[in-house]
Amino acid sequence: MSELRPSSPVQRPATARPREEAVPAVEPPSPEELAAIQRHLATLPEWEGGSVVDDPELLVTFVQGPGNGPDVSYAAMPRWDAAAWPARLHAVSERMRSDGAWPSLLWCDRLDRPVGLDRELEHRGWVRALGETVLWVGHASVVPHLDPQLRIEAVQPRSLALHERLERDIFGIDAAQAERRRDSLRQHLEGGRLRAWVVWLAEEPVAVARLSQGGGVAGIHGVGVVPGRRGQGFGTLITTIATRAGLAVGNRLVWLSVRSDNAAALRVYERLGFARAFAWSRYLVTEDPRPAD
Repeated sequence: MSELRPSSPVQRPATARPREEAVPAVEPPSPEELAAIQRHLATLPEWEGGSVVDDPELLVTFVQGPGNGPDVSYAAMPRWDAAAWPARLHAVSERMRSDGAWPSLLWCDRLDRPVGLDRELEHRGWVRALGETVLWVGHASVVPHLDPQLRIEAVQPRSLALHERLERDIFGIDAAQAERRRDSLRQHLEGGRLRAWVVWLAEEPVAVARLSQGGGVAGIHGVGVVPGRRGQGFGTLITTIATRAGLAVGNRLVWLSVRSDNAAALRVYERLGFARAFAWSRYLVTEDPRPAD
């Protein structure tokens, strides 16, 4: 099994910079930047061909990803006052039921209102189905010395189908979504707000990642390594590449989201300089909202 080092030593030139560089001081995200990160996070299904609708009356954003099910349809970014939130929550739930969707709410601590709504949801029988932590960084780590067999390939039209297939294989996405995913990927790559990469080891594609931009921040997502090549540093490598790319095109901050119970991944990202921004959770109602046959 190949590793992230050549079979024979590579000599560092005398003029090479030290591997350890001073970490620059970076101001943490402003309230405006946190709001931009939150919206970017909440609307990621749009990059897969989903829809996003802001509802000014219910003061919430409805997100419908491709396909069906509670994992692809939810309300996000509630901005409710302490007195009106029960009525707003009920209206959102009924709206989703009428649309044939399972009522689901994405809740971000520090950002959504009213404060403590997450506890009220649990008290009312909503279940926390998923929890992740959003991390941010304002500087890029040094790219490690690479195995001569490694190359980082930016996804172009000719390699778009390969990238999409690798993502499906890595993340277990239904092949029926392939054509839609390719069309969406092509559209956003051509629009310039999305970049994607494949890491190759010799002739073997081993890792993928995406970087999308919106609201003055860049988000890394879709980081994945093929089975059999995990734990060898490829995820760290492509995250570093994507971070440097996100900052190089003028974004002050780069963010990503990781499961809150994934301690190993959190340690890796912390070593790369990422710091906690906020946590988010997905809540679902417990009863089946579909009408009886």
